[in-house]
Amino acid sequence: MTKRLIAAMAGLVALVAIALAVPMASVVATNVRGSFVAGMEVDTLATATRMAAQPSIDWQATAEETALRTGARVVVVDAKRVLVADSDNSSLDRDFDRPEIDRALAGALTADVRPSTTLGTDLRYVAAPVVQGYDVVAAVRLSLPESSVTDQVRESAGWLVLFVVAVVFAAAVVAWLLARSMAAPLDDVAAVAIDLPDDLSLRADDTRGPREVKAVARALNSTAERLAGILGRTQRVAADASHHLRTPLTGIRLRLEAIADVSDDPQVRDDAEEAILEVDRLNRRIDQVLALARSDAGAGALQDDDVSATVQARVDAAASAFAEREVALESVIEPGVHAHVPVGLTARIIDELLGNALAYASSRVRVSVSSEAGAAVVSVADDGPGVPEGERESVFERFSRGSQAVPGGSGLGLALVRESVQALGGSARAVGSPLGGLTVEVRIPRVGK
Repeated sequence: MTKRLIAAMAGLVALVAIALAVPMASVVATNVRGSFVAGMEVDTLATATRMAAQPSIDWQATAEETALRTGARVVVVDAKRVLVADSDNSSLDRDFDRPEIDRALAGALTADVRPSTTLGTDLRYVAAPVVQGYDVVAAVRLSLPESSVTDQVRESAGWLVLFVVAVVFAAAVVAWLLARSMAAPLDDVAAVAIDLPDDLSLRADDTRGPREVKAVARALNSTAERLAGILGRTQRVAADASHHLRTPLTGIRLRLEAIADVSDDPQVRDDAEEAILEVDRLNRRIDQVLALARSDAGAGALQDDDVSATVQARVDAAASAFAEREVALESVIEPGVHAHVPVGLTARIIDELLGNALAYASSRVRVSVSSEAGAAVVSVADDGPGVPEGERESVFERFSRGSQAVPGGSGLGLALVRESVQALGGSARAVGSPLGGLTVEVRIPRVGK
């Protein structure tokens, strides 16, 4: 909008200025020429008057003084058409018969332009009689190349062009100031709208700018209020549901553990232990649903996280579970890799990836952390059955499970991973593993939004 307004106003002013400048240029050229000729006439008459009061012996000095003052060539020709003074110090006492000299010796003031065979250019001249007593005793002529007049006209035209350019520039500056006064509040509203998905507490200033911009700001603030309320209620419901579910689930688990400990029937103990595993899976799904609710609400406050240290800590914590399943857990972790993420996000991501790899791995899982192109790259590879290439994108959808999925999963883990990193401007993808199974690679921007 700013560029269009500047272009429109500058273009309009330029058209008006040019429309005025064209006839003005003609008037200026005429005035400059007229003023130039009038000035030459005044100088010529003044010189003739001085010479009328001087003896002829002083005419050369007067001619040289006038030439120095005006820049013109000054010649004096007596009544016999003999050159008696010349500011160019040419040879004197020679015939100097010119039409303008004849008219000046006849008593007329003559001003005109004629071609000069001597100079090879047009000559602008003014000739006047020198009168002593009642007799015309000589004629004085001031002459300049016509290019001198043309140069003055061009100079005046140049100043006129400069004036037009200055007017257009001033109009562009005024248009820019006007556009900024309207666009700046709109830019502020746009900035709030861009950052709003990450922080629903942001509000646009609805007191600045034109009425339409204020209306947009108020509408945005109203929408943000409603979204914040909806997400807040959703999170509270999820948290309350989690609390009310965890309490009875904990009680059920304790009773199942007691049954498994005191029962003498092996079948009963096995059933109790299977039920305990199902309770643990249900608790994990509750955790995943809560994490997804937080992901829907935005990234939240960011902090600097040592991704390398966090991943190493979670790998160490998972080592016993991998050892129990007889799966080798390898790690290649580049030290000092950092990223700006919400609190606990890196740990949740690596836990999901490790849990997913452990569920499918046959004997090996490899965890790696590296820094590439401004991003922290976390990948977990396994040697399991893998995922067909056509299904690798769909495994990141909520509640979607691949054709090779093992029983007991929820289809939420990888969805949680992708949605969490996408909220930061990152990405997650599934590719073939160098170990023979699947690799899940997560890229987290080193500086978040």
